[in-house]
Amino acid sequence: MTTWRRTMPTFLDERTDLYTLGTEYPAAVQAAGGLVFMLPQHDPGDAHQVLHGFDGLVMVGGDDIDPARYGAVDDGSNKGVSASADDSDLAIARAAVELGLPLFAICRGCQALTVAMGGTLFQDMTAATGLHRPISQTPAEVLAERHPIDIDGSSRLAKAYRGSIRRIVNSIHHQAIDTVPPGFHAVAWADDATIEAIEPDDADSPILAVQWHPEKIVGEGDHVLFEYFVNEMVRR
Repeated sequence: MTTWRRTMPTFLDERTDLYTLGTEYPAAVQAAGGLVFMLPQHDPGDAHQVLHGFDGLVMVGGDDIDPARYGAVDDGSNKGVSASADDSDLAIARAAVELGLPLFAICRGCQALTVAMGGTLFQDMTAATGLHRPISQTPAEVLAERHPIDIDGSSRLAKAYRGSIRRIVNSIHHQAIDTVPPGFHAVAWADDATIEAIEPDDADSPILAVQWHPEKIVGEGDHVLFEYFVNEMVRR
């Protein structure tokens, strides 16, 4: 499972360089029966070696990806861009695909997969009057945001949801997929046509990639995505 790199106050220093992760990510995998190992950022050249021996990979949410990585000029809306995070995540995503490693990519993870495989992103797709509103500065409001999505009934995602093709998900992002990468296709959409999930064209390729945060709504039914990942993708 990938991690965040944050500078935070600790007993030792006001600015301690740490690898961190919200506990809801590993908790969701553990509740589904998986064992979790947290990965720091790595040199891109080591990506294949880093993943060797693991049964699956979860790429978690986080900050924005540098638009230069997908050939765009920064429009000023990108937040928390980190060259080392992009180097590591893009290489890890690409290596997972090349190795055929079961991959569950969440939010930034889905965006990193998109960019790593040749797709592009909208730098800011929110609108004050739209379905995806600008991210609030009030945490409770951010966590409360919801919107419906439609899911391709023939997709892996629909199977993970046990046949459900209309779901309510959360909305904790201001970027989204613009161009789907070669070899992939969209399998879920919000009512404003925002792409909410992608999958490989090769149905045997074990990848589940979603734009929302299922780890934060496991109590609303999204625990099934982690169960599917662990039991049907990793342990297949």
